[in-house]
Amino acid sequence: MSSNHYNIHNNHQIIPRQQNYLLDRKILTVHSTDRDIKKWKFGNTFEIDLPESMNHVQSMRLVETSMPTFFTNFSNEYQNTKLQFRVKAILDTSDPSATLMYSALASNYGNYYEITVPDGFYTSVELTNTVTALMNKAVTDYLQTIGATVGMEYTYFTIYNDTVGFKFYIGNTHDDFILGFDKKSQYTLKQCEQPDVFGQYTNWGLPFHLGFDKQAYTTQTTTEGLDFFYNSPGLTKWLVLDPGPATPTSYYVEASHVYKLFGDDTIYMEVDKYNSMDELVPYSEATNNMYNNDYNGTVNSAFAKIPVTAQGYIRTFESRNTFLTNVSHYEPTIERIQKLKFKFRTHDGRLIDFQGVPFNFTIEFNMLKNEISKNYSVRVPGMYSL
Repeated sequence: MSSNHYNIHNNHQIIPRQQNYLLDRKILTVHSTDRDIKKWKFGNTFEIDLPESMNHVQSMRLVETSMPTFFTNFSNEYQNTKLQFRVKAILDTSDPSATLMYSALASNYGNYYEITVPDGFYTSVELTNTVTALMNKAVTDYLQTIGATVGMEYTYFTIYNDTVGFKFYIGNTHDDFILGFDKKSQYTLKQCEQPDVFGQYTNWGLPFHLGFDKQAYTTQTTTEGLDFFYNSPGLTKWLVLDPGPATPTSYYVEASHVYKLFGDDTIYMEVDKYNSMDELVPYSEATNNMYNNDYNGTVNSAFAKIPVTAQGYIRTFESRNTFLTNVSHYEPTIERIQKLKFKFRTHDGRLIDFQGVPFNFTIEFNMLKNEISKNYSVRVPGMYSL
């Protein structure tokens, strides 16, 4: 006998109740300017109170974003704006006035010069010019500080941007040098929550983006310059010296890899307590070990993955009809949500540096509402059918 049939021997019949629910949809729009600015200074991490409680939440999803693409590929917060080098001075015997400069540089050979690239989004050409100027300026500033030169500039460093091989060449037409890319630079960060990136295999500093490994680089030498045949005829060589120099040798270092200037192409959005996306932990190096195996992953580490589909000073709009595919289901349903805390980061944990540019996004809540099924008997007047 079906459980829905009445029991004819029971004088107090219990009518079975059908569990009918209405799936109600509610949209929440959030702007980064909605946060308490004094409590949450940076847009990459903040918490909000909802205008009304969301009850019996069955699922949530990010349905729309409006994000700035003005993300710096070089930022103090990302710890990739500095590099260090040493200069091994070569004496120019044909120029007596250069003796003081040589002595000053020679006495400082054991110390590193450090440059800092200003925060910004750099192309390969812009980065070439910037690093060249800053390396020469670092040496000039030292010489002028100790009084070794007055009104003179150190101009021997030069960088070549190989636009065919996508590599940088760092050269000097007068002095030998060492690139101290195994040296860790110190950064003063605005957010102490930023991870220390120097121990990573990628994104560990400015030299990585220039195409170098985390090691000290010594130079190669040339007396005839380097050929780049795709240049205009007569301009194929780089590091060519003026005729008859007293120091006929140039020094250079070729990057080990292609340069990496794209910046981050993905933003991970966390919603505290309501994440559903799993993520592998990067930078494993002992996955075959029986003991101390460091292969690892994080369960429920993120709520959504937002692609950065453009670069430059523009905005990018994404929706669930394009590249937003996340949806988080909850079983049992979440009884009540009154506040949400957001975090925006990269895969390796660096907090996104929005540079103070506002952004906004939209979250969809799907909630179960209990309802009693109603059967309506509706009489339609004849005139409505005409």
